[in-house]
Amino acid sequence: MLGYIWEGIRAGLVLSLLVGPLVVLLVQLSLRRGTLASFAAALGIWTSDVLYISASHFGLEGLERLLDYEYLNEIVGTVGSILLVGVGVVMWFRDPPNLKAKKIMPSRRGLLSAWAQGFAVNMFNPFTAFFWSTFVVTQVHNHDLLPDQALAVYGGILGTLIVADSAKVLGARKLRELLRPATMLRAQRAGAVALGVFGLLLAARVWL
Repeated sequence: MLGYIWEGIRAGLVLSLLVGPLVVLLVQLSLRRGTLASFAAALGIWTSDVLYISASHFGLEGLERLLDYEYLNEIVGTVGSILLVGVGVVMWFRDPPNLKAKKIMPSRRGLLSAWAQGFAVNMFNPFTAFFWSTFVVTQVHNHDLLPDQALAVYGGILGTLIVADSAKVLGARKLRELLRPATMLRAQRAGAVALGVFGLLLAARVWL
């Protein structure tokens, strides 16, 4: 069983390193709205991953029909690119947070908004959809894994993602403590540009 967990850990490390826009989102939320909001976004990311796992594992026949849909890549890619560019534009024009201001616990609405951002950006990322659908088919179903073996693989992946994303959030918290007010605006706009570039590259990938 440990071998299946290790297989999941290796796949989780690959996924955590390759999903660029999510790193930027977690760091920017931590800088602007605090660690708790960034963790809420991470929870949204993990929720969408669980949905992808469930849909891919239990709905294989329906998934195959969905993947055969002619315009699926264009639809998912377009929605994802609009989300990334939209978040980047809003982030660019926002005033940077006041690092000297007293920290206020985010409201439930603020946490839900952060959760929704993480969920939507991950859910409409074509790479995430491609990863989960391909991994489940090639590494689980094609190998005829038993339910407990498949659960060990999925647990290894999700556990790795949770640890990696938590490290990113806590690292961003440390970055927030080190940044000076004069550099906060540059950091915020650098993140905005990064998200916008990810969105434009995604649009170019699906339409060109």
